[in-house]
Amino acid sequence: MGLFDRLFGEIHVPDADGVRVLDVPSAMNLRDLGGYETPDGPTIAHRFLRCGSTRCISQKDRAYLRSYGLTHVLDLRGSGESPELTCPYAREHDITWKNVTLLGQNLSDPAFAAAQQNMDYLSRGYLAMLENHETIRQAMAFLASVPFEECALFHCAAGMDRTGVVAMLLLGLAGVSRTDIVRDYLYSFASVREVDRFVAEGAAPESFAGSRLMGRLDTMGKVYDAVIESYGSFAAYLLACELTQAELDQLRRRLLTPAT
Repeated sequence: MGLFDRLFGEIHVPDADGVRVLDVPSAMNLRDLGGYETPDGPTIAHRFLRCGSTRCISQKDRAYLRSYGLTHVLDLRGSGESPELTCPYAREHDITWKNVTLLGQNLSDPAFAAAQQNMDYLSRGYLAMLENHETIRQAMAFLASVPFEECALFHCAAGMDRTGVVAMLLLGLAGVSRTDIVRDYLYSFASVREVDRFVAEGAAPESFAGSRLMGRLDTMGKVYDAVIESYGSFAAYLLACELTQAELDQLRRRLLTPAT
């Protein structure tokens, strides 16, 4: 059994719900960032997709995603993960593909299983990504460059860690609540129904140890709080990464403005 197969076996793939979790069987952990409430209305679907590894997405499902509006793909993996060889979108003539290494290692690699028992290991890894302002600038500037009504997909190996950090930045910029940003992150670890129940009631999902979800909730909560405590807002953080105000405005517009 190869590393990819072992990794895939460790990841929870939530059931399609027709809203955030798309019915794309060959994709790993694929979700839409649409449908989260903000002070300016809900985030818009068909603008940003988050995903794990894309290497096994079938031709049929790639065709579906193109019909969904997909035109741009951001690969967040490091050179040791051979992004150009293992992401099929790097070779699709009608897809604009870019690799920005957010972190040079996959924090969810089963080889690091012992380290993952300590959730501070994960939060330190997420904060290390955020401390690298230049790579954050490159990643977010690419997403800001996507034409208004087209769809961008961003992914890493598992769709949880590096992908989760970028999703937090996009949703935070749009004004999505802390609770819903953490909720979006937790969907990688249990079903939508289980996570919603857990967030609403603090109830441990039957199919997952409560400590696992609680630990993950604490991890993303700490990282969210660190951004707010240090910068005051996600917009201020991204400006500190030297994104322009015009790029932030474009990201917010793509997240919040319906097609006409």
